[in-house]
Amino acid sequence: MSDNTKLVNHNDNEIHITSYVEHFGTWISLILLTFMTVFISVFGADLNTLTVATALFIASIKALVVAYYFMHLKYDPKIYRVMIIVVMALFLFFLLMLVVDYLTR
Repeated sequence: MSDNTKLVNHNDNEIHITSYVEHFGTWISLILLTFMTVFISVFGADLNTLTVATALFIASIKALVVAYYFMHLKYDPKIYRVMIIVVMALFLFFLLMLVVDYLTR
């Protein structure tokens, strides 16, 4: 074999077949989370600060659902899941700091 030819192992690229039930369940969960966001924005006006925080939290959950199912994160190596969890934890930490700062003014 010459130096110009390299063998690449593509065994990690498996075909992932997901069922219609899984897609339908994901769709239903995204619809329910969207209804929750609309409900909080319309009827949660008494909460003031917590309305925005709750809407951002629900949007984060929806982003995780999309990443997990539609971007096939559940089939990727675990390090990607760990990175997503760290980013989401930092986001929630900074969101909590923002809410505490807003409430103490």
